[in-house]
Amino acid sequence: MTTDLMYIIDGSFEGLLTSVFEAFKTRRFPAGVHARQAFQQSLCAIPTIIMTDDQKAGRVRAGILKKLGSLVYEQVWMAYLSNDPERYTKVFRYLALAFRTGRSIADRLAEPAVLDVFSLHRGVSRELNKLMGFVRFSVMENGVQFSEITPENNQIPLLMPHFADRFPDIPFLLYDPRRGLAGIYDAKAWYLADAVGLTLPEYSKDERAFRALWKAFYQAVAVPERKNPRLQMNFMPKRYWRNMTEMRPDGGMI
Repeated sequence: MTTDLMYIIDGSFEGLLTSVFEAFKTRRFPAGVHARQAFQQSLCAIPTIIMTDDQKAGRVRAGILKKLGSLVYEQVWMAYLSNDPERYTKVFRYLALAFRTGRSIADRLAEPAVLDVFSLHRGVSRELNKLMGFVRFSVMENGVQFSEITPENNQIPLLMPHFADRFPDIPFLLYDPRRGLAGIYDAKAWYLADAVGLTLPEYSKDERAFRALWKAFYQAVAVPERKNPRLQMNFMPKRYWRNMTEMRPDGGMI
């Protein structure tokens, strides 16, 4: 590892994989990998810009799947989607070690690089499992199903295939305002799109009626004497409440 060398990438997963390719090609392993928009120059750092190359990234991806296996690929992909500001460096170090170690890499938790990625993957996976149960879709005036989510990690790339499989004939849109990212499914295929400043249509009249009914039902089945906010937050963390119809005083209306 070259202690003063820093790789600067565009922040994409392909850019991160390209940095792995360049490190093995040049045999110069950086002390860190950073997204261009977040990198802060220091006096002792030598930044090297790595231009994303889909062909090189594809070769690294194929190498991960062939030499390390699909479970390792899933780990690094989900670790990349975490909100950890050091995720690029952590994934890079993990892959640099993995290509030297082989398929046993996932079991070597005594290695700091392995433990780092394991922890990132676990955090993203736990939040994903919660969101699969907490996401609430609404019917907009144009007939499209819509849901706004504000996860800690970048979950839309993981949620899109899940909901596309569950609702194969229903167009829907998942929106993450924190990242300005939308996942769009047109009942044939899904894709990601930049959605900074997204303007939404109103809820449909039927949707408003159903929200009012659901809110009334939720309140009717509640037993005031058994109210336990702390236990409720253990099962349904409070950070998800703002996007859930039953937890908003206005029923989640726009």
